[in-house]
Amino acid sequence: MFDIETLRFTLGVLSCLVLVLFYAGVYRPTRSSFAGWWSLALLSSAVSPALLLLNGTDAQVIANPLSSLITTVGGASVWFATRSVRGLAPVPWVVYVTPALVFVVAMFEDPATNRWAGNGTLYFLMGLFFSLGAREMWLAWKARRLSPDWDHDGEARVALIVSALAASVLATFYVWRFILYVTLGHEHPLFETTVGGGPTAVVLMVSLMAVTFSAAALGYDEQTRELRRRVALDDLTGLLARSAFFERASVAIAKQRSDDHPRVLVVADLDHFKVINDTYGHAAGDRALELFASVVRIELEPSELAGRLGGEEFALLLCVDSEEEARSRLHHLGAKYLKMGGAAEVHVPTVSFGVASTAVGSPIEMTLAQADRAMYQAKAAGRNRVVISATP
Repeated sequence: MFDIETLRFTLGVLSCLVLVLFYAGVYRPTRSSFAGWWSLALLSSAVSPALLLLNGTDAQVIANPLSSLITTVGGASVWFATRSVRGLAPVPWVVYVTPALVFVVAMFEDPATNRWAGNGTLYFLMGLFFSLGAREMWLAWKARRLSPDWDHDGEARVALIVSALAASVLATFYVWRFILYVTLGHEHPLFETTVGGGPTAVVLMVSLMAVTFSAAALGYDEQTRELRRRVALDDLTGLLARSAFFERASVAIAKQRSDDHPRVLVVADLDHFKVINDTYGHAAGDRALELFASVVRIELEPSELAGRLGGEEFALLLCVDSEEEARSRLHHLGAKYLKMGGAAEVHVPTVSFGVASTAVGSPIEMTLAQADRAMYQAKAAGRNRVVISATP
């Protein structure tokens, strides 16, 4: 059985090796937020156990508190890395205040003779950081299950599960370590055999190896998701481009269950749009398109989709309980567009809507054609209205 010093040395060397490989292979090519924070966590994992090797020397008085401080920075970095997966920013004061708190507490507990100085505070914070990180990972995984990118990010979903499980294990480990430390003390046999220095080094090494692949996958995933997002979106309006809308709408319809709200496909066309371009210029036309997209984003639910088919024509995929609900929502959307245009002093036209019900197994092109015919019926009937397709 290895002694604690050997395990700590091994953990430090392993962390250094993974850091070099991860930095060169993931962070430098991607410059992703996740990879950056994870690199800092790996650096902390390498330096902290190295400082503990100075226990028993004159340097212990400062090396031990510094080790706790750096470990806390690593814990905060893990949390910030997991937050970045969901597009959330770090909480800057945490990385300053919590390590300083651990360091101050350790210095007040006589670190020259007490190797466990500040550890109670350290264990509590590490349990908290890993718990928060596990929560972020599970929430990110849940969001990916509902994401339109489901067919493109299978590797990332596996990485999220592995990372979430590893963070959950570490959170449980440190919470248990904190409980035993404050109730039984570090000299109790139960503490030493389950969460002492040796078991901790082993748990950290196993977790490090388990999440190495996951961290690399998530680092590249952040970059590729941004590239897919740019390709999928229309440059002017920020709504889905035509091909991306077709792809995601097809997936949403195929996944539709019998107990889901029925979905309808809507084609929306801005009436007499050419007049705005000819009268006020193409810049005014662009502003009218951008404002319509803004209103659509406000009115749609998270599970609904919107895209620009081309020119002044848009497509929506709505979840509604009835045709009348679809009619009511679209009338409201058109009226809100006119109201916001007036308030913003933007020249906006009325909107004609055509609606067709979707069906699992029915090609989206066929449903779109039905909605498109209904939209032209709305145009022929005087524009600025909603027509529901009679075709089943």
